Amino acid sequence: MQVHQLFKQAQDRYGIRGKELAKLAGISANHLSEFRMGKAWVSPEVFVALLEAMDSLAPGSRLYFCQLLAQEPVKKVEMEPKLVELIELADDDEMEAAMIAIGRKWKRSRLSHRHTEDIDNAIAV
Repeated sequence: MQVHQLFKQAQDRYGIRGKELAKLAGISANHLSEFRMGKAWVSPEVFVALLEAMDSLAPGSRLYFCQLLAQEPVKKVEMEPKLVELIELADDDEMEAAMIAIGRKWKRSRLSHRHTEDIDNAIAV
């Protein structure tokens, strides 16, 4: 697989929306879409920004991408102690963002892939 395919796989697995990712990384949604399809490339600086943005939207996604790239088996990481610590330290805005992300993930896991767009529209951000 090529880098853009691995990036798309990581983004899709973690349910990261392209518009959110592009905005956070400072590029257009169209440029991100073209990169994901292999029609355009991004500079090393933009690629780093994409990986950092991806991981801020979905912690663990950058590691997953790197494991795919290195062709290493994706290992189950024990998240419970870290997750509990993050929850305890989170402020109200961070808790709200986490709850929205959990809601999206839960809904996506229960509905077919073709309804993903409807789910994103149904969840207020």
